Amino acid sequence: MEKPQYIDWLVEESGVVIKDNIPLKCYKIDYKCDESILDDWALHIRRNYIDDTELEEDAEDNEMPIGKYLHDYIIPQKEEALGSTARSADITEILISDLLEFLYQYSVPRYKLKNRSGKNNSQQGTDVIAYKYKNEDKTPDERDSLVAAEVKATLSKEDYTPIKNAIIDSRKDEHRLARTVNYCRKRLRELGRIEDAKEVKRFLFKPDNNFQITYVAAGVSSRENIDEVIELNFSGEELEIRENERIFYVHGKKLMELAHNIYERCKK
Repeated sequence: MEKPQYIDWLVEESGVVIKDNIPLKCYKIDYKCDESILDDWALHIRRNYIDDTELEEDAEDNEMPIGKYLHDYIIPQKEEALGSTARSADITEILISDLLEFLYQYSVPRYKLKNRSGKNNSQQGTDVIAYKYKNEDKTPDERDSLVAAEVKATLSKEDYTPIKNAIIDSRKDEHRLARTVNYCRKRLRELGRIEDAKEVKRFLFKPDNNFQITYVAAGVSSRENIDEVIELNFSGEELEIRENERIFYVHGKKLMELAHNIYERCKK
């Protein structure tokens, strides 16, 4: 996807760790009331749900204005049951996808939000998958990399609980990652993205063509300023960090208000 302008608002904060000196990749959303950047962010969000051409065709087929079609069938609305929850979950998964794609140069399939059974229904499985080929011609190499990210958010609160929950639930990805990769491959084919589906297929058969796997536990919450040492109030096996696991935390002030502001701008 085209790089959204809001990415420049993601400021990395170095030196932040979890208690017991567990490393953490920490980013603050240092946003401003810039109408053009907020509108650009909203357009980026909307394109994660539906492409421009498809939106025009679907609205025409349903004999509805584009704005009404988006409102009724595509974009979660905060006054609907589960609407705010869907907005929170969706925008944070998109945020982590953008972070991996535009800051870490991974390829991130955008498929989960497109044509889902209900606009407030979340898809089961690994939240975000991303991959990177070592060779420019994308021939398999054992240094190829697959990322499985578990994303947890509480945009209406300021605590660190999402980090803890992401760490705990990230362990499930060891068992569900293969199913998610296969589902992603099939969805990309259904969406007509045949080359992308072929690229993802490479990560189905690890014994045949080895590659590296990194598990990411990503938490997001509305904390404006954070501690240099974060305490999560759990320890022992519960907090055991795997060798191939990375922990991310993204924070910023009043993120639920920000999310609603952005979603209200979603349009063609």
